Amino acid sequence: MKTEGLIEKHLSLLWRVALRMTGNIEDAEDLVQDTCLKAFDNISSLKATSKAKAWLLKIMKNIFLNNIRKDSGIQKEEIETDFHEHIFYQNGIYVDLEKEIFSRVLDDEIDSAINSLPVDFRIPVILIDIEELTYREVEDILNIPSGTIASRLYRGRRLLRDTLFEYARERGYVKEGKNGL
Repeated sequence: MKTEGLIEKHLSLLWRVALRMTGNIEDAEDLVQDTCLKAFDNISSLKATSKAKAWLLKIMKNIFLNNIRKDSGIQKEEIETDFHEHIFYQNGIYVDLEKEIFSRVLDDEIDSAINSLPVDFRIPVILIDIEELTYREVEDILNIPSGTIASRLYRGRRLLRDTLFEYARERGYVKEGKNGL
């Protein structure tokens, strides 16, 4: 498969993840462009086209973290505390209408709950629960064992559950004293 086709096949995913990472359209566009350029320059390092999605997301993650370090002077440990969840669109056209509609239905509190997760928990939640990547793909992207991914995903989901339960309780969706958990 040609490099252009390989990247084009995963462009929608790259856009969604970039927007979640950066929190705004302009930075997401820059991140996707930088990712595509780096992928073109380093296509020879891709061992198998079947792993292109993980390879591209890994490039994106590294560029994103490097940009944060460069822009803020923050150390790596501190960087891994902030990602953003946002709705994705490309040139004003929604690329994945089903996910776009679902995202728009999400209340600000739900978005806020996802955004409040520490990045170590947020990334697996975004990649596995929202983007529906496999554990193996996330393992390749994050360079951590699947057991660690499972643990972080569990903890992230638990934090989301606790945060959203409080939200539901405050709005009267659940009765006082009943947590149903």
